[in-house]
Amino acid sequence: MANDILVKVGADISDFSRKMQESSRALGRFMDANNKTFDSFSKTGKAVTGFGMAVTGGLGVAAKQAIDFESSFAGVRKTVDASEKEFAILEQGIRDMAKELPASVHEINGVAEAAGQLGIKKENILDFTRTMIDLGEATNMTSDEAATSFARFANIVGMSQQDFDKLGSVVVELGNNFATTESEIVAMGMRLAGVGNQVGMTESDIMALATSMSSVGIEAEAGGTAMSMALKKMQNAVSNGGKELDNFAKAAGMSSQEFADAFKKDPIQALDSFIKGLDESGRKGENLNEILESVGITGIRESDTLLRLAGASDILSDAVDTASNAWDENTALSDEASQRYETLASKLSILKNTLIDAGISLGSALIPAIESITEIIRKLVERFNNLDDSTKENIAKFTA
Repeated sequence: MANDILVKVGADISDFSRKMQESSRALGRFMDANNKTFDSFSKTGKAVTGFGMAVTGGLGVAAKQAIDFESSFAGVRKTVDASEKEFAILEQGIRDMAKELPASVHEINGVAEAAGQLGIKKENILDFTRTMIDLGEATNMTSDEAATSFARFANIVGMSQQDFDKLGSVVVELGNNFATTESEIVAMGMRLAGVGNQVGMTESDIMALATSMSSVGIEAEAGGTAMSMALKKMQNAVSNGGKELDNFAKAAGMSSQEFADAFKKDPIQALDSFIKGLDESGRKGENLNEILESVGITGIRESDTLLRLAGASDILSDAVDTASNAWDENTALSDEASQRYETLASKLSILKNTLIDAGISLGSALIPAIESITEIIRKLVERFNNLDDSTKENIAKFTA
């Protein structure tokens, strides 16, 4: 009897132990599965959240690019008188330009704004802006400096607004081949523009004269004034005739009629002949100061300018030929700029501009929604501000 009881109790304990072990293993499997499931949900949640944040952040960046572009293009709207259709053409043209050049779309907008302010016609703004950006990349001038100087030079000499690229090619070619810089050439050219136009010089002739003067170390302010006075005296002698014309002609190795005809037809060549004549007279041992006095040139700056040019007598004719060819070929600026745009730094900048343009396109679609939300919030704030103090206090307590 006792043995039967012990056997039964032992069997029950053994069965209980076995079931406990099974339960423990099942619980373990459940907990393990539960942990894996929770971990999967956690990872999925993080991925979805990350994707959402990335999308939201990307949209925010795109909206900012569109807003920034709208802001910088507002300057163009301010200085250019155009219809909405014309503004749309300008806007697209500027954005397309940024995808070809390393300058940012905001820099291009700045040059286009300056173009409108400087009196460039709306149909010429894109070409003018492209030329100025090229000059900013290919020379030691900034795009803004080039825009201001070129526009004013064109106004002084009456140059066609279709010829800015030709003038740019002249400046670049001269800067590449003579002992001066593009900024020095343009600064001197601005000083000579008035008198050069008055006596009948072409745009390329004026820049050639500016190049030869700056190449021999003559500063723009002093040299421009001195050469202007010398050219005026030469023009007066041709107009009035008499002894001064005879002396100019003698110094140039011509008859009075030949010199007068040369000056009327091609003043830069007449000036070059006079300078070469001074050089030849100097080689013969003649007193150049007396020759200059005989034509009425007695000022120290005028004499110094002409004597320096006479000391490098071939420089003016070389500069004239170079400038004339550059104007006709009209390739120097584009070739120089293209070389700059082929560098890795420029290509990376262009790639960045392309990505920014995509952001502008995406952000532009968001701007109406942002404006609507902004208006709603503005109205809510106004309504809240118009509430009485007790209502505001109750809202604040409820929110807390």
